[in-house]
Amino acid sequence: MPTYGGGGAKCTICTKTVYPAETIQFEKKPYHVDCFKCTDCGKKMEGAAKASQFDDIIYCHNCFAKGGFAQKQKNVKWVKKESSGGSGIASKFGGGGNPCTVCSKTVYPAETVSFEKKVYHADCLACCDCSKKLKVSDCAQFDDKTYCLLCFERGGYRQKQAKWTPKGSGTTNSGIASKFGGGGNPCTVCTKTVYSAEAVSFEKKIYHVECLVCSIESCKKKCNVSSIAQFDDKLFCTKCFDSEGYRHKQAKVTKGTTGTTDSRFAKFGGGGAKCVRCTKTVYPAETVSFEKNVFHGDCFQCLNCNKKMTPSGAEGQKQPDGSVNVYCRKCWGELGMNRAQVKSTQ
Repeated sequence: MPTYGGGGAKCTICTKTVYPAETIQFEKKPYHVDCFKCTDCGKKMEGAAKASQFDDIIYCHNCFAKGGFAQKQKNVKWVKKESSGGSGIASKFGGGGNPCTVCSKTVYPAETVSFEKKVYHADCLACCDCSKKLKVSDCAQFDDKTYCLLCFERGGYRQKQAKWTPKGSGTTNSGIASKFGGGGNPCTVCTKTVYSAEAVSFEKKIYHVECLVCSIESCKKKCNVSSIAQFDDKLFCTKCFDSEGYRHKQAKVTKGTTGTTDSRFAKFGGGGAKCVRCTKTVYPAETVSFEKNVFHGDCFQCLNCNKKMTPSGAEGQKQPDGSVNVYCRKCWGELGMNRAQVKSTQ
């Protein structure tokens, strides 16, 4: 009888006996190591993680992609065998499991990548346009398709996403649901959910750390909250913000509105002055005051050489809009600003 050493499992390919030491398990079927190879190219695959399956035929990932089986797999309706017995209780003993969103094969907890409440194999989470393999922090989604951040921007999906309203968005995303893992806030740039541990807050909007980048195409520099500025809902590194003239545009937009904030609200954290350099709010503990203008400590630097300064080591050139351009004394002299200042006062 098989119980006493006879019999054994049969290889799915050659039907010969497979013993434990030479077995590869894939989709609950046993294979010899030498039999476990791609049906198209004949390449041997080292382990189940290197294989994909469609219609009970196994392929390497490369042939699976070339054959378009991922798309065909999506169109196949997945039905659990013996669904009446496939309960949550059975899954505790090794049964059950969830199907991968892309290839629909079973994804077990140890190999699961979760993105937007869907599960994937790590090798299946790839960009729909360029096929680049992705990490959760490097991908975005539109219309149930995943993209790398570059393709997401190139395809204009961020703008389309902003116009698109999720189904039931007004009813299901409640505060109560968020306590149990649902809900969450969308990133201002990629619109994916931002959880507390990965959130960056800037100007009362939230972002992923990776999404806080300069909007200028030739720059695209990753920034932190202290090195970024905003104009017309677009983000800029402080260098591009100055060089592209947004600081002066911002000053013109906000001119005449400085007296509209009720000072009573400042006691409760509202209001606050705006830094002349980056236009972000400056709170008392971080304020550098110079020529009736306020700066963040990190923003108070020479406009020419970017050297950080103290008010005692700086010179200023007033602008028509009331702001002031600051320079270190060395650049002030080298640029001839002292002579220009004398002429303007004569």
